Amino acid sequence: MERFKTLMLEYGPLALVTNYVILGLVVVGFYVAIRMGFQPSGTGEQAGTWAAAYVASQVVKPLRFAAVFVLTPLIARIPPVARFIERNKHKWNF
Repeated sequence: MERFKTLMLEYGPLALVTNYVILGLVVVGFYVAIRMGFQPSGTGEQAGTWAAAYVASQVVKPLRFAAVFVLTPLIARIPPVARFIERNKHKWNF
């Protein structure tokens, strides 16, 4: 959790956006996989397809966070994004 706070202080909303985009992609990916025939086992198998996809996405949460920690600094190097971060860094009070 401390690493995430440090990431938020340095990159601000970019870290949140990256996290939610990755979460969305993972949930949609699991939804598609389940609809195409993947049979999840455990808690999510009795739930609806979206609920099962969400439960499956929680299983891979450590991998998602690892991706956020790796991708956020890379995305921040894109020139327009870097300019946005520099212009608005003073507004973030986390």
